[in-house]
Amino acid sequence: MSLKAEQINLLALYAPKLAYGLVVGVPRVPFVVDIPLQFSSSTVNAPPVVANFQNNLSSDTIIERISYNLSQQNSFPGSPFQSLYFNQLKQSGATGIGVQLQVYGGPKYVISDSFTDLGNILDVLAIVWPAGWPLAKQSNVKVSAILTQTPVSVPFNATLSFLGWQLLDKTIDDLSDQEARARLRKLEIISPDLAILLNP
Repeated sequence: MSLKAEQINLLALYAPKLAYGLVVGVPRVPFVVDIPLQFSSSTVNAPPVVANFQNNLSSDTIIERISYNLSQQNSFPGSPFQSLYFNQLKQSGATGIGVQLQVYGGPKYVISDSFTDLGNILDVLAIVWPAGWPLAKQSNVKVSAILTQTPVSVPFNATLSFLGWQLLDKTIDDLSDQEARARLRKLEIISPDLAILLNP
């Protein structure tokens, strides 16, 4: 994975520790976590199915992509129409599954206030965090999901895969954002001092 200069510049604005680690050559390691969801009932707008990462993050993490897979073992079993059906669901962006994403641990925030179709909410990464979605050490992601359309059959399974990377040197996590920003500025990389900008 190669990072372009503009990607590092973006990370310097909102994830300075990770940007600094990349600039000084700290190796990256892949990060992959699956969150499985299963709907055993076809009831629309029922109480949500809730799941999260099995463990809190052990290091600051960048999520570059969220992919998902859908399956209904009782829909068109043994037929080539099964894969065609799910491909059409994904291409249409209307999966029939509404999701909410919440980050908790610190800082805590909600990505979507209402349930948004799984096929659409994942585009938020490319728009809001073009250089990757930063998740702080010890944070976690909770996914709440409901059916917004009656599925062909149940159980209806969806697996969300969070794909990204972490820095191999854990000492970068011990830096404060302020210190990382100061070091980036010494390297002539723009990373504003938020203490000055945000305080009157």
